[in-house]
Amino acid sequence: MRKLTKNRSVLEILGDGEQNKSYIYIDDCVDAMITAVERADERVNIFNIGSEDQIKVKRIAEIVCQEMGLNPEFRFTGGDRGWKGDVPVMLLSIEKLKSLGWKPRYTSERAVRKTVRDLLDEGIIDG
Repeated sequence: MRKLTKNRSVLEILGDGEQNKSYIYIDDCVDAMITAVERADERVNIFNIGSEDQIKVKRIAEIVCQEMGLNPEFRFTGGDRGWKGDVPVMLLSIEKLKSLGWKPRYTSERAVRKTVRDLLDEGIIDG
């Protein structure tokens, strides 16, 4: 989003845009942490927090552009990773947390779209 506020005609996207990962909306993340604290029996425990699906980086760029009302040229830097150490695919198992009765309310796409809208609505990023 910040790149697009600087140059509305071109968006550089790290990698090939095919990286496929899960994203979670902040409300789901907070709700997951509260659920774990309130419902887990063990004093110390480890849970993955995430969504149940994935979204490609190119789709994220499309959503951002739609919400900002832009239609830039996408320029990919190439390769299957966005940066050194990045992974091309990520989907955490959230079964342990779901066994406590928690489930994310937002898909990855809805989480991304809502986050973009929130940033625009709050004026954090200019549209």
